[in-house]
Amino acid sequence: MNNDLFASCDWLGGQNNREYGKLPIPQPRDSEISNLLRTWIALDEVDRKQSALEISIEQRWMLLAYSERMASLAVRERNQEFTILGLIALGVDGWRCGWRDNLLIVSLHFDAAERINASPEAIFGAAAQWLPEKSAHGLRAFLSRSAEDKSLAAMGYVVGNDEGGFRYRRTW
Repeated sequence: MNNDLFASCDWLGGQNNREYGKLPIPQPRDSEISNLLRTWIALDEVDRKQSALEISIEQRWMLLAYSERMASLAVRERNQEFTILGLIALGVDGWRCGWRDNLLIVSLHFDAAERINASPEAIFGAAAQWLPEKSAHGLRAFLSRSAEDKSLAAMGYVVGNDEGGFRYRRTW
């Protein structure tokens, strides 16, 4: 059993990642988190559930920042894997707290999928298959929202650019 996957990731704590969300994209930390999520996906279902329970609040905030970054990277590189990993990062903790924070970022992945001419339904389904029921249901339910309720503007984001190219920006 590998229930301590997240518990053993001290490097994922906020004290090691000051201002991570604002850093240029990509960063080495992005790859480390991607690899962590791939390791989590490779676990059996029981171990995935148990290890996800070990995610700390600090780690949750890092995963949210990572997810936001991956939506931008998906558009830059026209790579749907980044949207899938970003959605998994949002849902891996089962939306145990602050599910509304997750919904704000889900809109980025919906928009990113459309920008790269990928099917949001396929991408959300690919992520949902690995996630706990509450977050998987949240992703599927997001797809049935009205266009206005899925929009970047409704969730407090705009599109822009930084030194690396395309980047979603918060308006809040």
